[in-house]
Amino acid sequence: MSLFLALAAFVAMPAPAATPKPQSPGEMATMDRAANLNRATCEREAKAQKLSYLKRRRFVKNCLTR
Repeated sequence: MSLFLALAAFVAMPAPAATPKPQSPGEMATMDRAANLNRATCEREAKAQKLSYLKRRRFVKNCLTR
């Protein structure tokens, strides 16, 4: 009986909300431009701080997750 309840609870859980996928090539291009702009901004910040190569890469990675 408890196995059935556990299975029912697992099945009844809602699926996590997925991010909407772009529908057209124009939407994909807009998303790519925004991502590239964010990366360039983070890279400029890292370069302004005069970080070494590995520290700069780590900074950019962390910056993009913000």
